[in-house]
Amino acid sequence: MAKATNGKQENLKLEQRLLLLAYLNDLFGYASNRELLKDLKESGEGFDASGQSYLYSRLLGRGQSVKISPEDLTRYDDNIREHLRAMNARRSEPITLRYFQHIAVLYTEIFLDAYFNRRAELLRSLNSFVEKRNGSKVANEPRDTKFSEADLKKLAFWMATGSGKTLIMHINYRQFLHYNDLPLDNILLITPNEGMTEQHIEEMTASNIPCRRFDLNESGLGIVEKDAVRVIEITKLVEDKRGGGLSVPVEAFEGNNLIFVDEGHKGSSNTKNDKGWKYLRNQLDKTGFTFEYSATFGQALTSARNDELTEEYGKAIIFDYSYRYFHGDGYGKDFSILNLKEETTDDLSLIHI
Repeated sequence: MAKATNGKQENLKLEQRLLLLAYLNDLFGYASNRELLKDLKESGEGFDASGQSYLYSRLLGRGQSVKISPEDLTRYDDNIREHLRAMNARRSEPITLRYFQHIAVLYTEIFLDAYFNRRAELLRSLNSFVEKRNGSKVANEPRDTKFSEADLKKLAFWMATGSGKTLIMHINYRQFLHYNDLPLDNILLITPNEGMTEQHIEEMTASNIPCRRFDLNESGLGIVEKDAVRVIEITKLVEDKRGGGLSVPVEAFEGNNLIFVDEGHKGSSNTKNDKGWKYLRNQLDKTGFTFEYSATFGQALTSARNDELTEEYGKAIIFDYSYRYFHGDGYGKDFSILNLKEETTDDLSLIHI
């Protein structure tokens, strides 16, 4: 076990620091992520004749262990069903959410509802949970730090390759627009390379989401289709625009933005002449709300050995279905079981943030 050094948590693994996820699991009476997944795997997938999901029914059956009202849980379930219906409107073979995908979007519903409608209460509740968690630790065990309001502006999904991050992203898009109460200046999807850009545009189109490649001359959503997602590679984002070419300065995205990041660190560099993904990510985080998706958060943060960054992601990761759970459920590399194309990322690769 890691010991505290000058108040910091030294080399404590990311999975031991998933504060936001632990808080959400606790709302349903689960002491660990493994317990959550083991129990809800037994629920059916899809919706019954009344229109409610089987996962919803199983959660209701937990009775007093659940700290969310039945009315709110019903509302979240109805929202998820409608978002899924909209996503399936153009698909010849409708998508049915796997149990873990359903948990991921349910947790997003819970968070976004509180973030937009009861933000101060959410912050107090999170920090009360942190205090309780710290109080249960032994003397030499590192303490968790409290959440700030700035910590609430990003959600991250630690999802194994092939587990459906793309489908979750598409529902997250609709979830955010459902709750958001302020005009957006941009909706951006940042990808690691051009191949993934093309794939995302194809998949978003299939999910009935307006999207197009980013064009600096079309800055602002008033010029493109309403709520359109503009897709750009991380390799084309720069600190300052100099000369011609396809690079785009991050300052072009000032304002209130909704940003989706798919494995952005895999397309960046960290040379002496390039501040790399870490700098660009920090700049983008200032411009609104961010959703980030990666199969390799654990490996990346272990490699970086950056305690501050690990703490940051521990407060942002809302769902963990990393490779150990994916493999444990027996999916392995059988992508067809999820009705998905094989993704290009590799869970076992080491990358650097």
